[in-house]
Amino acid sequence: MYSTHYLGRQPIVDARENLVGYELLFRSSPVNAAHVVDDFAATATVIRHAFVDLGVAEVLGDRLGYINVDEQLLMSDLINVLPHDTVVLEILETVRATPALLVRLAELRQRGFRMAMDDLVSLTSDKRALLDYVDVVKIDLSQVELSALPALMQALEGFRGSLLAEKVDNPEQFETCREFGFKLFQGYFFAHPTVIHSRQVRPKVSVLLRLLGLILSDAETDALEEAFKSAPDIALMLLRLTSTAVMADKSAVTSIRQAILLLGRDKIKRWTLLLMFATATPQGDKVRHNPLLELAAMRGRIMERLAQSLRPEAPQLAEQAFMVGILSLVDALMLRPKTELIPQLPVDQIIKDAVLDGRHILGEWLKVTVSLEDENTVQPAGYDAELLTRIETESLDWVKRMWA
Repeated sequence: MYSTHYLGRQPIVDARENLVGYELLFRSSPVNAAHVVDDFAATATVIRHAFVDLGVAEVLGDRLGYINVDEQLLMSDLINVLPHDTVVLEILETVRATPALLVRLAELRQRGFRMAMDDLVSLTSDKRALLDYVDVVKIDLSQVELSALPALMQALEGFRGSLLAEKVDNPEQFETCREFGFKLFQGYFFAHPTVIHSRQVRPKVSVLLRLLGLILSDAETDALEEAFKSAPDIALMLLRLTSTAVMADKSAVTSIRQAILLLGRDKIKRWTLLLMFATATPQGDKVRHNPLLELAAMRGRIMERLAQSLRPEAPQLAEQAFMVGILSLVDALMLRPKTELIPQLPVDQIIKDAVLDGRHILGEWLKVTVSLEDENTVQPAGYDAELLTRIETESLDWVKRMWA
């Protein structure tokens, strides 16, 4: 049910060796090496790990992220899940400059995407055609001798973007490229790639398919909200995405519904597709639900029903209560401390306070909810035992129905 995700990250520096970005690299294990069989699937995995599992704030901070893209991903609608102000699309050397591709690159540039040409060794007709669309040209020093740089620089005369020397392994290469006017640098001379990892719950493909089906059938927002509520792991991903997607409204999220509306159906559809590509396993979808997910959904539903029963005049409080319920188990679901995870989520402060410190009425209701899980725990005074029993039974039925 759990899987460990790995992501390679190598610094990119300027001529003064100041950090300006990272290239994000596919890794399938703690071993700092790539074994890529499918470029599209590898990039889908990188995107998921960087923007969903780990979070863009942890992976990039305020730096740019260079992500390898092949022709299939460039032409795909999935490219639109990426925030154009955070990433640089690094066009792989295998991409051919067809008329359709050049039209696509022009569209992406118009939307604000920056692009880089990967592994330039010689200026072929394909590479020359791409020059008008890229902001950065990466020259691979493991394949280009320093003595060959003058001729290559002459061929690139007129290119108005920045040159990046990659595979820089020694001071001589760095100084020579700097003298030739290179602005960006990457290689072992500065830093080896590091591997960062997180251990996450793997979402069921069947749940993703159900969610995708609801979106494609133009289901009501209520139905989408229920689908997310039945899958707390995917709901947590939704919250992460609202903090990384390019949106005009950066306000704190107070409910699952608001996160859906902020992100938008189109982006949810694209992310769902990408998650399916990155989640596929040889075992297919034979993984059983993690009991923690059921418990998180149960807590969320009990919290929601408590709010609806005790404060019916405040519907927003019920939405916040559900989020407090599922986030109360975020440390167990993500195997990282709440104090590390909760501050990164774009949720309202009252939700954070309730989860972390048990404050406000939401924090009190969370204690009541947790007390229902252990028959030996004394329930807080002032709550109708019959009401709590009814809410607990209704919530259990709801969880079973949602996962039937």
